[in-house]
Amino acid sequence: MSSRQGTVELIKVQRAHLEVFFLNQQDTEANDLAKVFPRDRDDFEAHWVRIMDDPETIARSIVYEGMVVGNINAYWVESQMNVGYWIDKAHWGKGIATRALRGLLEIVETRPIIARVAMGNAGSIRVLESNGFVKIAEEDSPGTDRYAPCREGVFRLD
Repeated sequence: MSSRQGTVELIKVQRAHLEVFFLNQQDTEANDLAKVFPRDRDDFEAHWVRIMDDPETIARSIVYEGMVVGNINAYWVESQMNVGYWIDKAHWGKGIATRALRGLLEIVETRPIIARVAMGNAGSIRVLESNGFVKIAEEDSPGTDRYAPCREGVFRLD
């Protein structure tokens, strides 16, 4: 996936990429937008071991101009395929997440596919809508030890 804005590639997650992912999920502004609390190192490592060991999860590193800048995943929650992504804040606004999601949707053939996003996260909503996702619901999402309470949009691509 190439354009005037630089090349975006999706590659299989490698153990060496986890340090980038860990640092990305420590960013205060990104966490506030996503309404998540960062994982500590041990929880983070355990989470990624589960992702990498799950044969039904499609996990990819997002590479921009040769550098790992984030990750994108398609995974099952109950009987629904879901998608999630995270980009290093230094690379926001370059269309990377939009192109990465487009690339993942070429790999993942399951439809419908669901994405949940805090309604205050306008950038992520634009990424979803640019790829054909439609908001099908808004819900109050209660706080947990991992997530801050928020109004959450449920988006679906058929």
